[in-house]
Amino acid sequence: MIYKLKQNRVSRTYKGGSRIDRFTQEVCVKKGMYPEDWTASATSVKNSSGMTEGIGITESGEKITDIIGHDILPILVKLLDADERLVIQVHPTVNFSQRYLNSSFGKTECWYFLDCSPDAHIYLGFKPDITIERWRNAIQNENSKELLDMLWHIPVHKGDFVFVDGGMPHAIGGGCFMIELQEPSDFMFVAEKKTVSGVNIPDYRLDMGLGFENSLIAYNYQGYTAEKLREKYISHPTIVKNGVCHVLGAEQTDKFTFDILCGNASCSPGRKYAVAVVLSGQGRICGKASKQGDRFFICDETPLICGDTSFKVAICR
Repeated sequence: MIYKLKQNRVSRTYKGGSRIDRFTQEVCVKKGMYPEDWTASATSVKNSSGMTEGIGITESGEKITDIIGHDILPILVKLLDADERLVIQVHPTVNFSQRYLNSSFGKTECWYFLDCSPDAHIYLGFKPDITIERWRNAIQNENSKELLDMLWHIPVHKGDFVFVDGGMPHAIGGGCFMIELQEPSDFMFVAEKKTVSGVNIPDYRLDMGLGFENSLIAYNYQGYTAEKLREKYISHPTIVKNGVCHVLGAEQTDKFTFDILCGNASCSPGRKYAVAVVLSGQGRICGKASKQGDRFFICDETPLICGDTSFKVAICR
């Protein structure tokens, strides 16, 4: 079965969202800061008002959680549009989540950049010789400049792809519009108490109720040279064979895969569930008429692609 997905905006503490509107040709129906569309999600989260958000819904009104029943959707696919730098943060590994959060999922993630402003950038990974003591002191002193100086500042461009392990410190910069594919959780530890625009970060985001010292051990303090970091985590995928670009798979993680299909290309899901995001052009996916900005949830079906040469589709699974 294939289901077309409706808008599913989720509130965050940072500004953005207009590029989601332009990409999907839909206006955000919510008022406030809604810079993320949790495109295909069986994961819920409570916003600052205590309201539950996040569960994806189809065009016909079915919730993804109802479609999968007692099954687990092992991925969460988002559209994310940042107008300002996000706070410095880290996500737990599976081992950390099992030990401290009673969950079998961490929050390893990856980003495919759909559009970037000329000065768009990210912060990713520790530079060599960063210690837990230095990181602790900078957080306690609320010294954002020092925190950022300990991370690599990396320019990003449309078409770039970044893989982010659990434990890897990072911050998405302003001017970044992306597809984010991740494990199905909203776990994070935040190193700053305010956003760039002055919004207070909720206390539970600082240590998730585990205490400050436990939040510090969620970080992987391995340092990288700039060259090694780029080699391991950053790429610029290009179509390589029969209209198929394999972006991410078992060679780097067992948690999810990411492919881009062009024109009449096709691929086998290999997993029970897949999510398709139409990047450009017009065509059909599993027989369903599709255009740029459309998003689909696919169950037990090969995502056959049929379209013109400009038809490009991201397949996450």
